[in-house]
Amino acid sequence: MAQAASLAQLQAEASCPICLDYLQDPVTTDCGHNFCHSCLLQRWEGLQGDFPCPVCLQHCPDRSLRRNTQLCHMVDVVKQLPNMEGEGKQQEEKALCLKHHQVLSLFCEEDLELLCPQCKISSHHGGHLVVPMEPAAACHRRRLKGSIEPLKEQHEVAKKALEMQVSKTFDLMREVQKQRSQESNLHLHGDSDGSSTC
Repeated sequence: MAQAASLAQLQAEASCPICLDYLQDPVTTDCGHNFCHSCLLQRWEGLQGDFPCPVCLQHCPDRSLRRNTQLCHMVDVVKQLPNMEGEGKQQEEKALCLKHHQVLSLFCEEDLELLCPQCKISSHHGGHLVVPMEPAAACHRRRLKGSIEPLKEQHEVAKKALEMQVSKTFDLMREVQKQRSQESNLHLHGDSDGSSTC
């Protein structure tokens, strides 16, 4: 279980926060966040001057980005890692008790531990509710799913709100730059008109 969680975390770290796919040609901003080179350039399209990081909105002084070759190699390794869902089932079937070298086929509801038949009769688990592993796993999966679904919905709502806010920020920055450009053009035309009348 911990191994699957670690793999999921590693896969998340190897993903671009913009496209949510594995990083391709990864670059690192001054603030330390990593993106696909093409995703970041697309996000910054039309901006001039300071370029905000899509994650933390810290300003990057220019478009010169550092390619992260080490991260690129790490992403290649992560892509080759096996999918833990299918492998996890095989490992559960083969899991043995380290103490008694018997198959772990029972679950102690009180200690939340997998047990072998020998562990069940030990004094440590005496009087505890011990059930077969499969029904216990199904029950805990249902409970976990019931807890995760509302969190997923909240995460999606928060993610969409953040995306909208970042999008509005980029739109506002483009508008400000457009206004500045227009003002600059007006001043240039005003100066040239003023010099011709002298």
